[in-house]
Amino acid sequence: MSGKGRPEVVAIYYPHWHNYDHGSAWKGEGWTEWEGMKAARPRFPGHQQPKVPSWGCFDESDPTWVDREINLAADHGIDVFLYDWYWYSGVRNMEEALEQGFLQAPSRGRVKFALMWANHDRKDQFCPEFGKPRNTWLPSRHSPRDLRCVIDYGVERYFHQPNYWRVDDRLFFSVFQPERFVQELGGPRETRALFEEIDGRLQKAGLTPMHWNGMVAGPAAVALLQEAGFHSTSRYNIHSAQQVRADGTEPYEAVMEAHRQHWRNMRTTALVDLPVVTMGWDCTPRCRLDVPWPFAMSPGTDAYEYPYVPVVVGNTPELYEQLLWDAAQHIAQDQRKPFAIVLYAWNEWTEGGYLLPEERTGTSYLEAIKRVFGARGYR
Repeated sequence: MSGKGRPEVVAIYYPHWHNYDHGSAWKGEGWTEWEGMKAARPRFPGHQQPKVPSWGCFDESDPTWVDREINLAADHGIDVFLYDWYWYSGVRNMEEALEQGFLQAPSRGRVKFALMWANHDRKDQFCPEFGKPRNTWLPSRHSPRDLRCVIDYGVERYFHQPNYWRVDDRLFFSVFQPERFVQELGGPRETRALFEEIDGRLQKAGLTPMHWNGMVAGPAAVALLQEAGFHSTSRYNIHSAQQVRADGTEPYEAVMEAHRQHWRNMRTTALVDLPVVTMGWDCTPRCRLDVPWPFAMSPGTDAYEYPYVPVVVGNTPELYEQLLWDAAQHIAQDQRKPFAIVLYAWNEWTEGGYLLPEERTGTSYLEAIKRVFGARGYR
């Protein structure tokens, strides 16, 4: 908790807004994901694309820019940036935003940070051909040896930092695909033994033990994670209530109710769950313009194919604020008292989840966070 009875406010940070070597190799010299955002176009009447960041298309590996982000976040009640972190058997991607940007920013002490290992296969999801297999750039594979390397790298670069986020004096570390993680490490018993070994390694490095968090879609995975030694769960986002309309959109009100139902489902699980609040969902900047709207389901299936998925509409700052209040009430009623709330997202511009100021809405979503979880707002 960051104050009496107040949960920590954690914003997911997507570090893909600068040029990096792998991006240039995969998509062309100098490529950044700003390119897809600038090329986006409205797909239906009232569709608010392209998004226009009030700060323009900046480089978030530049500490001067990150300093502005830190101060904006801290001024509006955000305590932690949860960085998406990409590691593929020692090959790293996009770490420049954290290592060259955030960790070098003059105001870095105003906001804490932690890692969320985005341990999914690295695929080309940026304007891919519809209905065709995705090109896998880097597969994700887990092993005890590789996890030890992850921890050693964290000890060297992150865990000694004074503003690395700790929960009950444990280093917070989240895993995006925890079930796959446990399976590839040999199962829950083997994973728990490895976690105990890692705590010993951390102790020898003069550090506290690890708090392991797993991102899950529902209660079914929690028993496995508890047996494996995880301490908490959360979810990356909730963007669908499976109420897709004929025009290819879903109403935000339905997505709000999907949040409430998910929180209720997780309230009685074995591990404390950190409720997530999703600002929006619109992946059309990652879609080819020649694919007709509304998007069809994947050929021969009854499922949509990412990024050609429905768009959430009606996610106004007012409704977002209501969902924040609902989350605060949920936390107050949960006997386990979740220690944090997870916000999707600080800067997932090309998925439609962002809190940074945009030309149409300014800082209105941030002001909503401040009213609910700011020093004066939370009760």
